[in-house]
Amino acid sequence: MKRILMIALCLLLLLPAVVSCSSGTSNAEEDTAATGTTPEASGEAGTEVSAEEERVKPDIPEKGDYGGDEIYFLVWENQAWADTVRQYRDIYAEGITGEGINDAVYNRNVLIETNYNVKITQERMGLGEIDGAVSKAVNSGDTTYDVIYPRLYEAAAMYQKNYFQNLLAVPHIDFDKPWWNSNCAQSLSCCGILLAAATSINVNDIDATAAVAFSKPEAENNQIEDLYSAVREGTWTMDKLSGIAEAVKRDMDGNGTMSEDDFYGMLGANDVMTSFWHGGGGILCAKNDEDAFEFTFGTEHDIDVALKVVNLMQQDWFMNHHKITNTDDAYYTQLFETGHGMFFWMRLDEVTNMRNGDTDFGILPTPKYDESQDRYYSFVSQHTTGLMSIPITIAGDKLDELGLILEALAAESHYTVIPEYIELSLKTKHARDHESGEMLDIIINNRVFDPMTIYDFGGFGNHFQGYGPNNTTDIASDVKKQAKIVQKSIDRVVKKLQEYGEA
Repeated sequence: MKRILMIALCLLLLLPAVVSCSSGTSNAEEDTAATGTTPEASGEAGTEVSAEEERVKPDIPEKGDYGGDEIYFLVWENQAWADTVRQYRDIYAEGITGEGINDAVYNRNVLIETNYNVKITQERMGLGEIDGAVSKAVNSGDTTYDVIYPRLYEAAAMYQKNYFQNLLAVPHIDFDKPWWNSNCAQSLSCCGILLAAATSINVNDIDATAAVAFSKPEAENNQIEDLYSAVREGTWTMDKLSGIAEAVKRDMDGNGTMSEDDFYGMLGANDVMTSFWHGGGGILCAKNDEDAFEFTFGTEHDIDVALKVVNLMQQDWFMNHHKITNTDDAYYTQLFETGHGMFFWMRLDEVTNMRNGDTDFGILPTPKYDESQDRYYSFVSQHTTGLMSIPITIAGDKLDELGLILEALAAESHYTVIPEYIELSLKTKHARDHESGEMLDIIINNRVFDPMTIYDFGGFGNHFQGYGPNNTTDIASDVKKQAKIVQKSIDRVVKKLQEYGEA
């Protein structure tokens, strides 16, 4: 209660400053000016929660007694990231530590455990082990695991084996509620089947959302235009980024070639290919009129956007950290923090990673392809997150119980954990200015979930990301070679999902 009162007091104290900075423009008006659409049209449900938002209650009993039953979460783990926020910090917490998200998660779990007499537990498992563990459990009928989060990069094979329940049919889970990401559900469902979902239970998938940071001192020293205004006016494009990056690059050691000791227009990675292409409004795999997945990449516009990204990644002002000697992500981040780049491609977890540094940076959405694009789009990386799935072994009364508990967890998280993450963690604790908070709203409210990222049909997801680092320019010809293989892979998955739905 003390914590709630403190947060409420802080929000009241901050309100005059927020009103002053808004110049009389509402949040909805700002989003419309920045993205060319209203927040409702962005397709993103349930991520941002304003202080004034009326709390929606889930359509489930407020109390229940499940006899102390265990709700067992299995999540992926990468030991190389053990001390970073890329590990799941949003499902389980041992106790109060004073850290905002940890405490919000702990309090949420205690509330749900008390209200329904259940016990929430979590097991971490290595990246290469989850597939085998789930396969063994499914084939033996083992009901140990209630909820599973495989990392998306390794999950493609699992999602093609019918290991998981159709989340659209799980009792009590209501995808019309704001604590379920409706854009994710709409994009990843096929023929009425949804195997994985994004929910307000988690902040990990928000952390995995792509964005661009920029050095504020460099912007000032080079008299760069107000980039926040460019975003608001819809003029933050790949061409604008490229022009600025070219103008500010510096050969610091004077040896005539760009190296890690020099100043780059942009610090990037292989991921820029996929991230910027989706930022240009593209989707590799969409759905047809029959609600089935279909390979849609290959239009003239698709290829034009892809070629622009490929060309961007070949410039001497662009550094691909996956091509340098030390490819460690921490080293890559350090290059930006120590003043070696104007722009820095990142996932939002880097905002937290840089919290203790002295780097004065701003945050921008992924640039548009051109100014005619309707809004900004933010790709959710498959490398650093997973989505919620329920194994097929959970059925009957247990599935009914689990659906209710997940609905309760998601609803409570929407009004406690998510605001802690966005308002208090990203916007005020880690972000360096008010405008970055505004940019975060645009980034998070326009996230892209591509079925190709989940299923990697015919291996094309990884193949596509290779266009940039491999300097592939004959993309039209390559797509013609790949299209049949990719579509056959899609057809096999669609058939399995249709059969699953009929079973």
